[in-house]
Amino acid sequence: MTVQSNIKSALAAVAVALLASCSTLESGIAHLPMHQEDFQDPWTTVQAGDTSLGFSSGWAFYGAEVEAEGTGGVLAGDTGTDEVTLTPRYGGALKLNHYITDDFSLGLIYEHRNFDADPVAPLSATLEAKPFSTNHFLLSSRYWAAPMGNQKRWRPFVGLDVGYIPEVDFGSVAVQYPASAPWANESVNIVGSDYWTLGLVGGASYMVKPGLSIDMGAFYEWAITPGEDTLNLSNPPGGGVAEVEVWPAGLILFGGMTWYF
Repeated sequence: MTVQSNIKSALAAVAVALLASCSTLESGIAHLPMHQEDFQDPWTTVQAGDTSLGFSSGWAFYGAEVEAEGTGGVLAGDTGTDEVTLTPRYGGALKLNHYITDDFSLGLIYEHRNFDADPVAPLSATLEAKPFSTNHFLLSSRYWAAPMGNQKRWRPFVGLDVGYIPEVDFGSVAVQYPASAPWANESVNIVGSDYWTLGLVGGASYMVKPGLSIDMGAFYEWAITPGEDTLNLSNPPGGGVAEVEVWPAGLILFGGMTWYF
């Protein structure tokens, strides 16, 4: 199954899962012991000029398209494309948000993600990287709908994120040549250039008590510029040079907590 089909299947399940989670969470939290004043329109305490700080973690259905163009040596003239599945290992985010109006906020997000990549073969050789990390710096925007639910604790939101990712160090990448090649396999160091992403976000926050919410949602993210690097091979006679572009994309589910002050 391709990366795109995995993502499409995950997208189809997210809406149902999110609705079910919201219903279950509201039912469970409603039984927590709270003071009576906590039940009086808790979102009215969040207004224009307020700031929030939160954290989250989650799971990703993520992958990338890898495009390669041979420019020298045994790779000259070769072109190819392959897809790689990026399985998440761990990750998390810190989020600083400021309300411009009662219903609209802007924020800054830092995310650290660690992935395990499947082998990829855009040309004749197969490249296999060890687990690697990416750091994401995002400018986020959120529109907040009116509070919902019996106690007006749920507040849905939608938004758009613009992300910047500095260079990605894949470390020592194993290069495995076809069995017919008369030269030995080797390893190369690959460092991808910086790139930019866009992300569409949707979710909801549940105000547990004034000043504290539990958040959940999902966002679909795609690269608008690629990560790039030059692949230099040494073992083939005359060497080999290829220009490589990586276009990541995927769906990320998240959950976390936010404090308002």
